[in-house]
Amino acid sequence: RQAAAAARLLPRAWRRLRDIEAAPPGEPVPFAGAGVAVRPWPADPEGLLAAIDELGVRHVLLRLHPWEDRHDDEEALAAALAGRGLEVSFSLPQSRVLVRDPSRWRAAVVELATRFVPHGKAFQVGQAINRSKWGIWSPEEYRALATTAARELRRHPGALVLGPGVIDWEPHATAGALGYPGMPRFDALASLLYVDRRGAPESRQAGFDAVRKASFLAALAEEAPACAPRSWITEVNWPLWEGPHSPAGRLVAVDEETQADYLVRYFVPLLASGRVERIFWWQAIARGYGLVAPEEGGTLRRRPSWHAMATMLRQLDGALAEGRLPGSEGARLYRFRTVDGGALIVGWSTGTEPVEWTPPIPIAAATARDGAPLPPPSGRIALGPAPIYLRLADEGR
Repeated sequence: RQAAAAARLLPRAWRRLRDIEAAPPGEPVPFAGAGVAVRPWPADPEGLLAAIDELGVRHVLLRLHPWEDRHDDEEALAAALAGRGLEVSFSLPQSRVLVRDPSRWRAAVVELATRFVPHGKAFQVGQAINRSKWGIWSPEEYRALATTAARELRRHPGALVLGPGVIDWEPHATAGALGYPGMPRFDALASLLYVDRRGAPESRQAGFDAVRKASFLAALAEEAPACAPRSWITEVNWPLWEGPHSPAGRLVAVDEETQADYLVRYFVPLLASGRVERIFWWQAIARGYGLVAPEEGGTLRRRPSWHAMATMLRQLDGALAEGRLPGSEGARLYRFRTVDGGALIVGWSTGTEPVEWTPPIPIAAATARDGAPLPPPSGRIALGPAPIYLRLADEGR
């Protein structure tokens, strides 16, 4: 049944993708939806909140643990985040015990919905459903889990149900879940879109880079009868070389500087495409991949990726993405109209060697990936793997 569902949906989504790629540029796209995923940090709860405050995000995804009996720390964190005016969403992952005990799963969803709907409305149901280690062993098991959760969540006015939470680039699994008989309707497609756990966002897997993957997921959401035409990426990161703390093997890990480069090079094109409403980095504080590293003695160190995200938000939050600009081979250039009406270009090289590019008009100001001011360049610019922000002179308005 899952294979038949995928066979029906994938060709329609492929045709829709071709239409998307052939369409002429549309209206400018608001740059919005950049967020971070969190778990409570009992060792320093105020330190976690301070890091989020300074980061400048408006969207936070709180992962809950339905298999646990107590959720006081999560509720306190959700209340604190919502009290700051942030949009708080939630993830409801499963365990094998809950999959095998439907009554316990239902009771957990009832309790969590009652406690957390006052703080946020969107709930992702299911986590990495295409990986058996997360507890789902068949599509029918997920259908039953999602049906129960959707029924209980929708008892609360305004609650949104997101799913199915497929991890990595497996569109056949997403299509098979969306089209599976009896699957409840999702208010948005939720995907854990990693770039094959390796390489830069621009690297291709079966002909798809990160932008094209996001566009195909959006096409699946548009064509699937059981999904609204909305797409969220609820988890992404690049693991670090940190021994046992890395969530993936050393062959797919990167250093902190590369992680920071890739974060911007993932968020900017995908959010500028207009095909993704939300992207959440997993997660705020974590060894091996988080934006903030817990150090010996309890201190919390902001990694380069934290500074990269904070700078991106300061530069682009509320801006309008006007599209990708032509440039030299290996260059990526995106133009934005900032909230004050100015023009800004974000640029980088997809390779390790610099790529030269000549701006169309003079540059008034330049900012490095981590927020440090740079001397305004004149003439040709050498773009490297670390994105830079180039404010055009007044005539660029």
